[in-house]
Amino acid sequence: MALGKTEAKFFGMPQLPLVEIPHHPSGGARPGEHRADAEIAVEPVNAVLTHFAVPAAVKTSNRR
Repeated sequence: MALGKTEAKFFGMPQLPLVEIPHHPSGGARPGEHRADAEIAVEPVNAVLTHFAVPAAVKTSNRR
């Protein structure tokens, strides 16, 4: 989580909510663990996506 928090701050989004995913990085995961990890993550990811407002400055800075 430390890397994610550092990158969020670097990119100007220090309040960006992060969801911790079990077995990440997933290179050492055993067969079946990815599905279980995804099932565990669905609810917290959904909560973050439906409750986090992206600041207007971030929305407009990505326009071309």
